Amino acid sequence: MVNFEHVFYVYNPKSPVEFEALHDVSLTIGKGEFVALVGRTGSGKSTLIQHINALMKPSQGKVVVNGYENSPKLKHKGKEILDLRKNVGLVFQFPENQLFEETVEKDVAFAPKNFGMNEKDALEKAHEALLKVGLDESFFKRSPFELSGGEKRRV
Repeated sequence: MVNFEHVFYVYNPKSPVEFEALHDVSLTIGKGEFVALVGRTGSGKSTLIQHINALMKPSQGKVVVNGYENSPKLKHKGKEILDLRKNVGLVFQFPENQLFEETVEKDVAFAPKNFGMNEKDALEKAHEALLKVGLDESFFKRSPFELSGGEKRRV
C-alpha cells in the first residue's frame, strides 16, 4: 500500500527560482491497485513517483509505502531507506539510458548485488526476473545495447 499524506515538494527552496511541484497531495493506492498518472509535462508526475522509493524526500508531509516512511527527516544513507528501496522498484521514463553492463543478466543482477547478495544468487534472481518479463534464456548473455527499445525497457 502507498499512502501520500499532505505531501509538498519545493524545488530550490528559498531561492529566486523556487518552484512548488507538489502541493498538499494526499492519496492512497491500495495493494494490487493500478493507478495511472496523467498530466502535462512539468505537472509533477515524475516528482510524485520519485517520492515512492525516496529518490526525493517531501518538503512537508510523508509518504508511507508498506510501512516504510519517507518524510523530511528520513536519512538518505540509513537502513530504512535501503529497506524501502529493496521493496520498491522504479522504471524510469527512459530506462534504456541506464543500461551499462556487458550482458543483460549482469545488468539485471546489479541491483541485488548492490544490496549485498552474492553473485550466484543475484544471477539466479536476474534470470527469474527476465523470464517473468518474457525475456528467455537466449537474452541472458546478450549485450543490452543489442536489444530493441521494448526489450531494453523490460531489462
